[in-house]
Amino acid sequence: MKKKNLFAFLMACVFISVFTACDDDDELGGGNDGNGDDKIEVEQYVIAAASKEAVYLLQTDNLDTDNLTIEGAGIEAESSTAWVFHSNKYAYRLMYNQGSAGTGSSYELNDQGKLKERDILFEIRNRFTTYGPFGKYIITAASGATDNFDAEDTGREYPKYGVTFTYLDVEAQTLATKTVVTENMVDDNGEYYTVSGIVDVNGKLFTALCPQGYSKYGIWKGHEDIETGFITEDGVISATLHPNKVWVAIYNGTDFENPKIIKDDRISFATSRYRSQFYQTIVPDATGNVYVFSASNARTYEGAQKTDKPSGVVRINAGTEEFDQDYYCNIEEVSGGYPLFKVWHISEDYYLLQMYAQQDYESTSNADTRRLAIFKAATKDFQWVDAGLPSKGVITSFGSSPYFENGRAYMPVVTTDGAQPTIYIIDPATATATRGITITSNSISAIGKLRNY
Repeated sequence: MKKKNLFAFLMACVFISVFTACDDDDELGGGNDGNGDDKIEVEQYVIAAASKEAVYLLQTDNLDTDNLTIEGAGIEAESSTAWVFHSNKYAYRLMYNQGSAGTGSSYELNDQGKLKERDILFEIRNRFTTYGPFGKYIITAASGATDNFDAEDTGREYPKYGVTFTYLDVEAQTLATKTVVTENMVDDNGEYYTVSGIVDVNGKLFTALCPQGYSKYGIWKGHEDIETGFITEDGVISATLHPNKVWVAIYNGTDFENPKIIKDDRISFATSRYRSQFYQTIVPDATGNVYVFSASNARTYEGAQKTDKPSGVVRINAGTEEFDQDYYCNIEEVSGGYPLFKVWHISEDYYLLQMYAQQDYESTSNADTRRLAIFKAATKDFQWVDAGLPSKGVITSFGSSPYFENGRAYMPVVTTDGAQPTIYIIDPATATATRGITITSNSISAIGKLRNY
């Protein structure tokens, strides 16, 4: 596998802050960019697939009939935590690296329609737990201690908790950050919040607020009189005092200042979670209604921190900034007792749901999530996607970033029955799947579309 020596790279290239620039088109096989009169306008699907040793980006002009292989094909990429396709022009590789910086990169089609790595690498130094495109940016966010302290904390022992936002300008290939303290965002009880999802709704930024408890950064302030069942042996409140509420923060731009915050008590906070990652569950439909789903992750908490709300969905009607009190759906009720894991918009008001395949689980880190369903939000119709898919018993995993086009969902599926990873095409109207292309590889993580015009 191709390796980049980051130290040598940083020494050889100069750019502002954490960005560095150099030209390695020849190494990547991108060839001549063809900036003359011979440009060929091309639109291509791009698939991120992996072997045991490497990740490859493959190109194809359809997702229905080709059978591709990573052997001797595509261009090699470093490992990734997530792929974000922005404006059909750029594919961004984001890398989460625990508490350390994660080095990422981006890709585009050159003038001959061939994939090439762009000439800027970037480091997201403070990691990330959620992300999404907004305007000209891809924005990532992560919670943690800040450089802010209360005036009473003269010894500067207890930094305030907050969220650091990282802005990747996809055109300029520049990076900036901003840190916001998140104490007391919804009340004055001292609790801190993180965010889940970056959602563009008619030019406004919507994100879910997820309460984080007091943690070690807040307990010192004199909240020890709170019910003792919330406090662990080391004096830390590690989870929320509000497991049965949902909040959505609405920002007029990307400065993350002075949001309008709306709340509801029919569902728990709006996110789904796997280890450090908070998955977006605020998803607009085709007409501008915003459906706010909760996976009810606080069901795994204990005592008074445990939610009694099932997985559910509420709605913010198009053109409004309040929850519609006439709309609510209990996802677990319509599914026969199974909670939600992930959600994506397909078309119209159809949503693809990845569901927990077990009704009860003690941890989200090892629960079975090998089932798909279609949810038609306006009518609250729920259908399992079983027809056409391999049986659950042989499914290993689904792709983390499926693709949606022309009213269809394209979901990568990896199985244990000897078949190569396959992209299945799901019709939401019938909740049936058909086989699309296969990729000779170990896995398929993401699908997108790029063009060079």
